[in-house]
Amino acid sequence: MLNNISFATFKNNIKINKDRILNSNNNFFSRKYNNLAPLACDTVTFSGSHGRLNHSLFEAFDNIDTCIRVRDDAKPAMNYLKSTLEEALSPFVASKENPHGSIDSIHTRIKTPDSIKEKTIDKLNAAITSPEPWAFNPNTVEGIKGTVGDIIGARIILRKSDSKQTSQIIGVLADLVRQGKLKITKIENYIPVEMQSGLKYFKDSDLEKLKNAVNASKTSDKPVEVRNNAKGSGYMALHLDVELSRPEYKAWNNGYRGEIQILGYDVAKLKDLEDYCYKMKSDKDIKSGHFAYKPLSEYFKGLYRDSSDYPNLEDDFETYTARAYLIQRGKEPLNPDSKKRKNALPTIEECGLKGKIPKGLDFNVLNTIKQYCDKIYEVTNSAT
Repeated sequence: MLNNISFATFKNNIKINKDRILNSNNNFFSRKYNNLAPLACDTVTFSGSHGRLNHSLFEAFDNIDTCIRVRDDAKPAMNYLKSTLEEALSPFVASKENPHGSIDSIHTRIKTPDSIKEKTIDKLNAAITSPEPWAFNPNTVEGIKGTVGDIIGARIILRKSDSKQTSQIIGVLADLVRQGKLKITKIENYIPVEMQSGLKYFKDSDLEKLKNAVNASKTSDKPVEVRNNAKGSGYMALHLDVELSRPEYKAWNNGYRGEIQILGYDVAKLKDLEDYCYKMKSDKDIKSGHFAYKPLSEYFKGLYRDSSDYPNLEDDFETYTARAYLIQRGKEPLNPDSKKRKNALPTIEECGLKGKIPKGLDFNVLNTIKQYCDKIYEVTNSAT
């Protein structure tokens, strides 16, 4: 197994000869997994998709115990992020007592050990296939947390995007930066390619104020810019990369990094399913290949690949996704006293693509199957 090979040997092999690693059997791949070679460099997708090399690495690489330690070691940093955001943003969270609050909920999570392993394999694959190969030690907590940037995540779900309150939310985040409680290293504003006026979550001037606060902070290592990332998928959200500290510190990074996502309630509902669709289209695994999602994956791929009656399916499905995001974003704010909003997602017909996409790929059909798989996943995981 890979973890029985010294890291020094592994690192040296990468530096000496990338082609040798990719195209021949060598001493850090077990003979049991000789299907790892040969592979031409250009057969590997660099975006993190789980092609042949990634699947084989995932099976061959036994660092799950290290990934469990990473998850456990990350808990103080996650708790710090959770408590910091909840305390600072509590005045904006909607409730019966605060019906006009802009924030629906704040969620935090640590990646599961399997997900950490999967992301580690992605990074390892990128290291091997890079034009300038590099290495990290995937068998140590320090090696993983120094390479995987989103082990910890937070999602702030907006109930509505009242410009006055969203400006205040950005102001609170800027104050956290000035106080040394939050270290932001990247500001990425995801917007649709065809952005409609009035649908932005945050004004450009507010994001500029956040950027200035970050760059004026004593914890800032290098200048940060607001990156506007136009997404053909129609996805819209504000992503903030952060370095995190343990509760006993205020400003110093303990090695963990995370990502804060800020997006609307209805966009978040579609985002989860759209992530799955993206992975299935890219032949990636869902939940690290957990068997619970095999029905969804096989169903989707069967319809998506057998597209003889739908010659422009790839482009049409992207159009469907983009239009669905805009419809979701344009929905009226949630009623603060109830969450009885109809759970239906935009249909193929509603998005003007009737007859261009198989009916079975309607987001509502896919979401029904996904929810079924989610329940199996939750039951099997709770049993272990």
